[in-house]
Amino acid sequence: MKSQLHKRLSLEFVSEVLEAFNEHRLSEEKACELLGIKRARLYRLRQRWLECLVGNRAFSLYKRQESSFHRLPEEEESWLHQELEYIRRKAQVFRDRFNFAVLAEEGAKRFGHPFHRATIRSFALRHRYYQARPEEKRKVFVRFETPGPGFLFQHDCSVHRWVPGLEGYQYLILTKDDYSRLFVAAQLFRKETAYGHLQVIRSAIERYGRPQAYYVDQHKIFRFVEHRSIHVQYHLGQDEADSQFKRALRMLNIGLIYTAPSSPEAKGKVEKAFDYLQRRVPYLCERYKVRDLKEAQKIVDEVCDHYNTKREHLETGEIPQERWEEGLKAGKSLIRPIPPGVRLDLILSLHYPRTVKKDGLFSFQGRLYKLKHLAGERITVALIPNEKLYVLKNNQKVAEFPL
Repeated sequence: MKSQLHKRLSLEFVSEVLEAFNEHRLSEEKACELLGIKRARLYRLRQRWLECLVGNRAFSLYKRQESSFHRLPEEEESWLHQELEYIRRKAQVFRDRFNFAVLAEEGAKRFGHPFHRATIRSFALRHRYYQARPEEKRKVFVRFETPGPGFLFQHDCSVHRWVPGLEGYQYLILTKDDYSRLFVAAQLFRKETAYGHLQVIRSAIERYGRPQAYYVDQHKIFRFVEHRSIHVQYHLGQDEADSQFKRALRMLNIGLIYTAPSSPEAKGKVEKAFDYLQRRVPYLCERYKVRDLKEAQKIVDEVCDHYNTKREHLETGEIPQERWEEGLKAGKSLIRPIPPGVRLDLILSLHYPRTVKKDGLFSFQGRLYKLKHLAGERITVALIPNEKLYVLKNNQKVAEFPL
């Protein structure tokens, strides 16, 4: 069973999706997929969002008693009246053509703090400067254009002959910012593992910060929990327990969105990125006689750097790095810093529950470890493969053992 919406996704993410759906930039089916809800819930949620917008009340993802009515400072309201009156009556080319995003940006420049375009739109509606007309509604686009850097990271893995000089196939795990098309992390592996995906998450958020959500397909690494041993094999269905990927994102307060089943076109941006890399990386690895993953990773890094900093994207008409930076400067960023005190090595390791026996011992991978002070307690083993394992109690490290 899915967890509640406010526990899965941030308020900013849900608000942006509702706004895009309400303005017909996002289809009903796509909105339901992004939020992980049914059609009826979507329309109830949009109704509550609209009521809050028109009433200039704070929107929340769960019902609670509202605080006192919010008003902008007098100076800011006076400026908005002036700007809206100009658009309504004095402008020539742009008369009655309201661009609330631009007003939000100008307000941020003038008053030194961010404005949300929805706040300005509700102000215009409340004071009758603006009334949405049916002919202003835009057509529904197949692809939802996200509002800023860090709103959504698309994440996937591609199996391919990335290094022709090596036998078999290799795996490239890629994370791409949906808004800027920036490659935020890309790493080659001999095999696809849960820990490999966690390493790529760490690489991305250490360099750029935490996005609002990750967007992934229905791959079992993202959705299912498996266990195999010589004695027993079991497979838990989707969402019966957290996968390592899902658990790590939850601990970092990052949302996780799945594509609809059997719809690879939903992740077209990251699939096009793989096509771009497949046309370059294998050729360069062969051209320079690369024979190991370490050298091949240098090729991947060089190709990604060129894509990010030199190549103008065909859809946006902008270079991804510049689009990312411009989005930050324009106040569109939805990226969040890593909270102080958070240890990524603990969170982005492989977690396994264990029970310490009454004699103070617990077993892991055929070895016994001693923890007398936690006899009889439930613990979590946090494994960093081939290096060490941590013992966690209530998500705090209480012991460490080398491997």
